[in-house]
Amino acid sequence: MKSIIITVLCLAVILATPSLSSAVDLILVKGGKFMMGSPEREISRGKDETRHRVVLSDFYLAPYAVTQQEYLEIMNTNPSHFSGGTLPVENVTWFEAVTYCNERSKKEGLTPVYVISGSGEQLTVTWNRNANGYRLPTEAEWEYACRAGTTTPFNTGGNITSDQANYYGHYPYNNAPRGQYRETTVPVGNFAPNAWGLYDMHGNVWEWCWDLHGEYALEEQTDPIGAKDGGFRVNRGGGWNDFGRHLRSAYRAAHNPANRTFNIGFRVARNAR
Repeated sequence: MKSIIITVLCLAVILATPSLSSAVDLILVKGGKFMMGSPEREISRGKDETRHRVVLSDFYLAPYAVTQQEYLEIMNTNPSHFSGGTLPVENVTWFEAVTYCNERSKKEGLTPVYVISGSGEQLTVTWNRNANGYRLPTEAEWEYACRAGTTTPFNTGGNITSDQANYYGHYPYNNAPRGQYRETTVPVGNFAPNAWGLYDMHGNVWEWCWDLHGEYALEEQTDPIGAKDGGFRVNRGGGWNDFGRHLRSAYRAAHNPANRTFNIGFRVARNAR
């Protein structure tokens, strides 16, 4: 009888312990106005970071990048170079990221956001902006959430150390003291969150955004969704093997959406309306 009771109790604990994906709630990011891009005086700024005013509606954003455990639960595969359930998934293409969003939406009874058609190099993706399912954040949403009200190069202030983010600490920003280089990804949430409760917006893995890369419009934009034309999709935030300057809130990178590397992952967003 005692062994039966222990077995039942153990089973109850297992059933009561949610998976990582079901335990993580999205954070409501209240919309507002902000200056996207970087001021001309910011050290190491890029030519494509022209400051301009952006107005954003409310949206939801995951506090963490999608983990390998979460990705495996939905896609039944794990393409990552590094191995660990709580590590961020990486080595995912942009197309695989949007496919994950659709499959997770279906699993949770939500309307998929993306219409994906074609195959191979002829894949096309359109966005149903009225759907309530999971999606990638836009580049503007990503920077707004990363900054969390700050106007400095990083949401940590004028600089960032390898005690605050996972990156190539031997090459810090603006001649700061050298830090640690871990040479690998680390579990999500390993460092303190920004002021809005979002983790790892700087470092660990780059994060795919919805947008095609292009020049910013100079006039005020409301809920922008990126360039109309182009071949590369934006990714933001810097990775475990990047220099400090690449982690800046305004820094922009872009890759072929069919490419995969061991330092690019993603986090999910949803509409709040």
